[in-house]
Amino acid sequence: MDSTVEIVSATLGLSFELLLRTVPIVVIGVLLAEVLIALRITDRIASVAYPVTTFSHLPRECGTSFLLAFISPQAADAMLVDYYNKGMIGRVELVVAALINSFPSVVMHWRYLIPVYVPLLGVFGMIYFAILMGIGFLKTGIVMVAGRMLLPGVPASGPPERPPGKTLSLREALSAATGPTAKTLRRILGIMIPTIVAVAFLIEAGFFDAVAAYLEGASRLFPIPPEGLAIIAAKFGSYVAAASLASGLLAAGDISGRDIVITLLVANLLTSLTTYLRWLGSFYIAIFGPRRGTEIMVISVILQDGLLLIAIFLLARFW
Repeated sequence: MDSTVEIVSATLGLSFELLLRTVPIVVIGVLLAEVLIALRITDRIASVAYPVTTFSHLPRECGTSFLLAFISPQAADAMLVDYYNKGMIGRVELVVAALINSFPSVVMHWRYLIPVYVPLLGVFGMIYFAILMGIGFLKTGIVMVAGRMLLPGVPASGPPERPPGKTLSLREALSAATGPTAKTLRRILGIMIPTIVAVAFLIEAGFFDAVAAYLEGASRLFPIPPEGLAIIAAKFGSYVAAASLASGLLAAGDISGRDIVITLLVANLLTSLTTYLRWLGSFYIAIFGPRRGTEIMVISVILQDGLLLIAIFLLARFW
């Protein structure tokens, strides 16, 4: 009984923390989308992303979301959902744009990878980082080509013209955006809140820890030395711990730089699966809904981890 009470209490605390971290960002994303639509300046903001959206046969509105993803992936995807609910983009456009929106988060890895991995592992830390960036570029390129093949071409155009009609002030745009924002948020939050509570319960019940333990055992299937198993185990706890352990083994001469890079990639592959499971509920399903969120996450996992798996075995074979 005490154990059940502790799990329920911890679940409520974690749910509150996750909701506090996620809901305000989603609200901002939806509101921003509605304000930009009301101000009719979406095209001008999205002009920077024209090469991405034009090549992928995506409408200009998706360019605004792509740029926002460099700041907040949650807000960017909430913006896409708002466009989808308004009929501005279709299902395939939503999926393609959401997958492309994952690229900025890969690029922003530098914020925590470089300050840790480069000082501890030197050139091998840079190689590891460069491979992850290369996989991110390749994944995005594949999605862009898929969009070009699956979606009809958008009409070619130059700089956006100033739309006809009265230009609203910021206050008027905020007022006009209030109603549509509330309608969209009711739909999103109705799914998000119970989903996040369910994910928090699974975390506190130890479900993801059990998955991590199973995946840690699967590391023996990969071309890494026995010393690398400790690095993978550490990675399930913290990327800093993994980098610190790898640095010590490298300095002691117990493992080569080549094996360090391959081991870290294997660790990234295995830990990403538990990360995706956590994010399935607290991010993908919460924002896109159960069916669409699962579809986007599965495609993202297949692309990201498929390319990572290929990179691991290519490095093991040719390096």
